[in-house]
Amino acid sequence: MDVIERIPQSALQGRTKSARIANYLEEMILSGELGTGELLPSQQELADKFGASSRSIREAFKQLEAKGLLTISQGRRASVKCNNLDQFVESLTDSIIRSGSSDTKLLLDLVQVRTSVEVSAARDFTRNPRRKEIVKELLLSAGKMDESLQGIRVHDQYAMEEFRRYEGLFHTVLVRSNDNIILDAIYENLSPLLDESLSYSAVTIEEYEKKVREYLYIAEALQSGQTDLAVALVLVNLTNLKKRIESHAEKRTKFAFA
Repeated sequence: MDVIERIPQSALQGRTKSARIANYLEEMILSGELGTGELLPSQQELADKFGASSRSIREAFKQLEAKGLLTISQGRRASVKCNNLDQFVESLTDSIIRSGSSDTKLLLDLVQVRTSVEVSAARDFTRNPRRKEIVKELLLSAGKMDESLQGIRVHDQYAMEEFRRYEGLFHTVLVRSNDNIILDAIYENLSPLLDESLSYSAVTIEEYEKKVREYLYIAEALQSGQTDLAVALVLVNLTNLKKRIESHAEKRTKFAFA
């Protein structure tokens, strides 16, 4: 196959050789360079092209098969199962949800991903050509959360739901400011689980008020170009959420064994 030429190691990204190979092939599949049903070269041919061992190729294939991108049959060359982004995202998110992790472990993993992505967005925000529009959306979400406080003070369930809806929207806007279409698609599919974690983020009215201030401070720091402050505030916000989830899980475990 001429599509895959000899690949210099500098063109590969990932922690391990197999991950770097998998990432490279994944990009070719999702970009359409490798079409659905297309056969890949033999494992030995790919090992030569990537300057890798056959074992690294097999491990890369397993990663792509788990994501629903390759079909691997004994004694036959691997073939592209899917190069449609929507199908890929659906397969990937299903795999994540069915991974066997506990609900708490999965939520904590998702919070960790959200933290990494939002910190990256905050750190690069001053270079974002859409920053004024994004700040406007963030301030609007924070303002709507602030408006919900009046209802929350009288334990209005609808007001609490509105608060969480706009809290989820705030995070969504910040994540999407990275302008990564694959990340956006994956986030869209996982956002219901991520937003579920927000239900642990506040209990008392004082905690709700504190969160409104946090979101306003993040938006204002981004607006004024205070990158380090914005990054620190994002970290504080999501670290507090992580602690809430862990505390909730601990209480639930104690109750179960009481």
